[in-house]
Amino acid sequence: MNINFKRNYPLIILVVLLAAVLTFALGNMRVIAYTSSTSSADEAIIEETDYTNDISLLDDTVVHEIQVIIDEAEYDSMLTTYQETGLKEYFKADVIIDGVRINDVGIRLKGNASLRTALGGGSGFGGGNRPDDFQSPADGQRQMPEGFAQGERPQPPEGSQMPEAGQGPGMNRGGQQISEDQVKIPFLIKFDEYVDGQTYQGHTNIAIRNYGTSYDEALLQEPITNYAARLSNIPATETAYAGFRINGGEEKLYVISELVNKDYLEKYFENDKGILYKAELGSTLAYQGEDPSSYADSFTQQTRVNDADLLPLIEFMRFLDEADDVEFEKQLPDYLDVDAFASYLAINAMLVNTDSMLGMNNNYYLYYDDETEKFTILMWDANESLAKLGGSASYDLSLTNPQQGGPVGRGAGMGSGQNALLTRFMANETFKALYEEKLQGVYEAVFASNAITEKLDEYSALIHSVNESRSLVDIEAYDLAVESVKTFIRQRDEYLQTTGMFE
Repeated sequence: MNINFKRNYPLIILVVLLAAVLTFALGNMRVIAYTSSTSSADEAIIEETDYTNDISLLDDTVVHEIQVIIDEAEYDSMLTTYQETGLKEYFKADVIIDGVRINDVGIRLKGNASLRTALGGGSGFGGGNRPDDFQSPADGQRQMPEGFAQGERPQPPEGSQMPEAGQGPGMNRGGQQISEDQVKIPFLIKFDEYVDGQTYQGHTNIAIRNYGTSYDEALLQEPITNYAARLSNIPATETAYAGFRINGGEEKLYVISELVNKDYLEKYFENDKGILYKAELGSTLAYQGEDPSSYADSFTQQTRVNDADLLPLIEFMRFLDEADDVEFEKQLPDYLDVDAFASYLAINAMLVNTDSMLGMNNNYYLYYDDETEKFTILMWDANESLAKLGGSASYDLSLTNPQQGGPVGRGAGMGSGQNALLTRFMANETFKALYEEKLQGVYEAVFASNAITEKLDEYSALIHSVNESRSLVDIEAYDLAVESVKTFIRQRDEYLQTTGMFE
């Protein structure tokens, strides 16, 4: 061995060990601080920094800053691919969150009716030509496609109601056409799409959410509803506000939300290794036989795709279909967390969220715990709550009137019909009493305490505090939207007090 090598051998060993430790700890993750503004992807000026940030991603006391850096051609391809084919494909980008840059993330379009409202194209529920928000990443300018004014309005399932006349794609609550600058496209950011194991503050992905099927400047429905759910000890995704932009485009107010996924299951379930199913539009839980393909348009399996299937869910639907009334009451607790389900119904009914199992048979998850062999119904996507997609301040708590957005839905190939679980649950006196008990709890936590109005005022003050410097919203339109929500909450409380159910 060379004498110089012998002399430096301990130092060489130390360097090798240090390199190994750093490689193991950091892997392929590249996180960089963004230090200057940019008008295009090519002009980003960056420097390396530690992977630290004192701002929690879902801290709802701040308005976060999120900027996506993506090649202009890739961004255009993302939009046109969806408009022409209905596919929502991932594209590689970098994202800067509150000053921290995460490279090589995946970004794609997200949503169904809310996406078609903003972008047009796609297929299924409510197609038609909508403003396509072709924002050039370089200059922030947009084009409006031909035929925009003639775009179709999405129609709800039979028996359900749309909100006030004129409220649909490209419309505000008064039925007026919105401008192209008011259009917001919803996105999904997946941190580990291209880099194995990459996360941001423990999140594998986040949703960048807009106003839903009709324009709303304040975006209060989902944050307020989810806050009310958590006050009532009902699991709901955490949300926060953010100014979001593509490259050098205009920063706009969005809601960011965690997703119902593996991370979410870890947070709320002792056994997080079960099977998660997502209900698609019109998922009435109607039994269609033993062939799993019969449910392809109704449910999407989210976890354990390679080693589990729909059989537990099919067995549950068969039980709902075949059990007589005595068997149903006795055995339903063996299949379902009935306490959690009663709570789910209560929060959605109290806050008139008809874009759920209560109206559209949509936007709910079923988690099957394979240890307890029970299902739990989970909330998701409340941006049409507070009667934004049907119903009113006098929405009936009995959940038996389909003309006000009750348990009716339509799914591809399934036709119209009541939700099998909801219908049988509310027809049973024991389970109905449990639901009414949960209504009491929600009323006390949300309305009697005045907590929901206080939270609304907090959110309004937060947006006002940053808007002068960041111009996230048209503040006059924002204040009108806030006042509209306050009016609904006041009228809803007045109606609830007339029912004699609450003191």
